[in-house]
Amino acid sequence: MSQTRADRIPVPGLLIAAPASNSGKTVVTLGILRALANRGLSIPAAKAGPDYIDPAFQQAASRTPCLNLDPWAMTPDAIYDLSCWHVGMDEGRFLICEGVMGLFDGAAGGGGSSADLAAMMGWPVVLVVDVRGQAASAAAVIQGFSRFRPDVRVAGVILNRVGSDRHQQMIMDACAQAVPDIPVLGAVRRSNDLVLPERHLGLVQAGEHPELETFLDRAAMIMEHDIDLDALITLGRAARRSGDIQGGSGGEPGTEAGAHLGAAFERGAQPLPSPASATTGGQGTAPVTIAPLGQHIAVARDAAFAFCYTHLLAGWQAAGAKISFFSPLADEVLPAQCDAIYLPGGYPELHGAVLAAAHNFRASLQDAARRRIPIYGECGGYMVLGKSLCDAKGISHAMMALLPLETSFFDRKLHLGYRQVEIRQSCKLGVPGTRLRGHEFHYASTVRADGEGWLWAQTADGRDLGPVGLQNGSVFGSFFHLIC
Repeated sequence: MSQTRADRIPVPGLLIAAPASNSGKTVVTLGILRALANRGLSIPAAKAGPDYIDPAFQQAASRTPCLNLDPWAMTPDAIYDLSCWHVGMDEGRFLICEGVMGLFDGAAGGGGSSADLAAMMGWPVVLVVDVRGQAASAAAVIQGFSRFRPDVRVAGVILNRVGSDRHQQMIMDACAQAVPDIPVLGAVRRSNDLVLPERHLGLVQAGEHPELETFLDRAAMIMEHDIDLDALITLGRAARRSGDIQGGSGGEPGTEAGAHLGAAFERGAQPLPSPASATTGGQGTAPVTIAPLGQHIAVARDAAFAFCYTHLLAGWQAAGAKISFFSPLADEVLPAQCDAIYLPGGYPELHGAVLAAAHNFRASLQDAARRRIPIYGECGGYMVLGKSLCDAKGISHAMMALLPLETSFFDRKLHLGYRQVEIRQSCKLGVPGTRLRGHEFHYASTVRADGEGWLWAQTADGRDLGPVGLQNGSVFGSFFHLIC
């Protein structure tokens, strides 16, 4: 089990955050990670909050796996154990975590912000400020952010999208007056070389970027030139005193971080030793936040099924389960002797015709359902388990017909937010009454769903959404992305 709060060893790390989304913190983080990797440093990466796309880019940039650390969905114990395991025991290693949205922005009901994570773990914050169209005003923003929460320390600033030497100097002079104790670690110039393509769920996936390595190495050269990386490394390696780790077991009342993090989460994580085959390069323990679906789990993985959290698979491996990947887009059959199947989310709507023609995949999946092997589908995987999927052009594609579900992207509607759910029908994820946390993010509409939802869902602020998902024999799924 986790160490007590007083005995915990601090986890060296830092949080790269921004005042708002679209400030360029993702590209700055990627450039820093690749620059450090090019120096021969193995720096583990993490992403705050629910996100599948950024972590794939961070993994490519750092050449190490990337974990999600979610202060709304995960217990503080789980975050601490995951961070320890990810960083490992090697001297000089520290974790670089990219924030989500603005530094203090979190879930609808409060909590879950990047600031909560930094406060809980005692990590200093490096604030990436988009300074386009401002000079001295940037110093006012930095000053305000540095004073907003006493338990969150803004320890450095990176000025992003700087226009010229004169522009940079004006901001530096204002910062010297307004925030003399906060060093400006770098000033990154505006550049078309630091732009990534996007699509409706965010950035185009890392594996689809045609010149990703060229982009990352170019970004690394820019960050190496424009940022004091030695100062950044020193900041990341400086760990807090062991007694200063915030949050404790589920968040302790009386601490600001604990007040944000500790409420309304009843299931503790069970840490187990991580095997050599686990999906990160760290050491120590990996919390098993969700029991494995089986002892040999077949996991769909390709461009249509790319959204799967590293900590989930790592936890299953730590619990002794074997993970085998297969590609529905390549019309591959299920791995032999698998006793559970996981279809994660992704972009099946972009590959409807290929999936409809994947006859070997369809036959093996339907055979598994007849043999009552558990089949779990999340979001995109859930839609593939249905009868049909209509793409953005209005073309309907036949899916696996294992759930009485029809979905469409033709009339797009955004569904976004954290979800807390309670299981209503027994399945491999738990018995009725089991509570889970995760999120929803998609543009699909449900045209038809016959049956009673196996989950009861609420928003982060406790608003009822009612029954969701479908279950048919051993096949079950929903739009809910499971985190913890």
